[in-house]
Amino acid sequence: MYWRLKVSEYGKIGYADIEVAPLTLFVGDNNSGKSYLMSLLWGIQNFGIMQLMVKDTAEQWIEEERILADWIWDYMSKAWEEGSSVAQAGEVAQELQIVLRENIKSNKNIFLRKIFNSWDVKIESLEIELQDLNQISLRFERIKDKTGGMTDTFSFKSSTGNEISVSNMGMEGSGHYTDRILMCIIFSLITGIPLGNKTEDNRNLYLPAARTGFMLTKDLINRAGRNAAFNIVETEQEKMTPFVKPIIQFLDVINDLTYEERGDEKFHWVTEYLEKGMADGTVEMSTLPNKEVSYVPAGQGEAMSLRCVSAVVTELSPLILILKHKAYLNMLFYEEPEICLHPQLQQKIARVICRLVNSQLDMVVTTHSDIILQHINNMLALSGREDREGICQVLNYFPEDLLCTEQVRVYQLKSGEDKKTEVTELPCGPNGFAIPTFNDALDQIMDEAYVIQR
Repeated sequence: MYWRLKVSEYGKIGYADIEVAPLTLFVGDNNSGKSYLMSLLWGIQNFGIMQLMVKDTAEQWIEEERILADWIWDYMSKAWEEGSSVAQAGEVAQELQIVLRENIKSNKNIFLRKIFNSWDVKIESLEIELQDLNQISLRFERIKDKTGGMTDTFSFKSSTGNEISVSNMGMEGSGHYTDRILMCIIFSLITGIPLGNKTEDNRNLYLPAARTGFMLTKDLINRAGRNAAFNIVETEQEKMTPFVKPIIQFLDVINDLTYEERGDEKFHWVTEYLEKGMADGTVEMSTLPNKEVSYVPAGQGEAMSLRCVSAVVTELSPLILILKHKAYLNMLFYEEPEICLHPQLQQKIARVICRLVNSQLDMVVTTHSDIILQHINNMLALSGREDREGICQVLNYFPEDLLCTEQVRVYQLKSGEDKKTEVTELPCGPNGFAIPTFNDALDQIMDEAYVIQR
């Protein structure tokens, strides 16, 4: 990713400056805004650019958009003449940033309403700051397709080799055509995936803290009709309390999974580890139309309904099903993965998180678990040791379990005296991240133990 998120006066959050990494963790006080930040990031990754860049007509373009349109048109014209042309995103870094800023300023409130299904969530400012554009090459090509016709392709490539390509961008003629390419460029820079015909294919998935309850009641919710019952009615004639969009997406994804569809093979190890090492059995869905989820304990052949099994199984079941049966995943937003887990299993879910990140699944996680953070710290420290191979053999870890500091960002949210949340990026030291709010709570309970037990 090549951007930072900056917000001010967003709910309880006074100000936050967030750089999203392959693994981004939000820690800190309850009711401090962790889920607000994660929901905002989810919205940007899922539909934000389409909403934040929307305009009714080309007449609403600002001067920088016209400059970008001319710039794109020049490179596309060259591609039509010569077959391809290459530009550097840094050539128009200032214009890209201004266009993004001005469009966000106009559309941020409607954007928040779409995420939260409510006008109640307020934000003073929202900014997406593009970064490292000088390291990104943009290629425009015109190539023959299978039918013999000509196809226009846009792709960008970073200095790390990451490449994203978009084809069939539109018909010739400046207006709509350059507008679509501009949208492709900004969308791809921020989401890390191409803007194709499907912009909301649920590759960026939210696992809410209440996932167990939703798994146990999903059939009832489906019968009630989620879209009718839990989205704001535009006419406002019916007054209902809606779910937020991340939760609606979660319910949609779980409902749309099918036994026949297979997940990405690169997650196979994680799925087996979740089932054999944590759930002590397999989680599966029925091939019948009702898609009932069941659990088969290890060593037994008879399946049990999910409502009859332990909390650890119901808690892990959505993650297991998604990894087994969702073909495309780009990013996972995971609220409090430690819920219902014994400390031993909290360490194991931390290992799962590390493995998923190293399998190219970016993750944003909220957590109150010092055990999860300690395991991540251990993997960071271990990756920097020259004798890590020997230690990995002793502890039964593999290179895929380790993390490097460039992969991880940790942000602490803490309520200040004015009740506003302060968001602080925590530094990574030789032994990982020290979490003051965790340490303060542990110190207090140890002080009390000393007084009581002396």
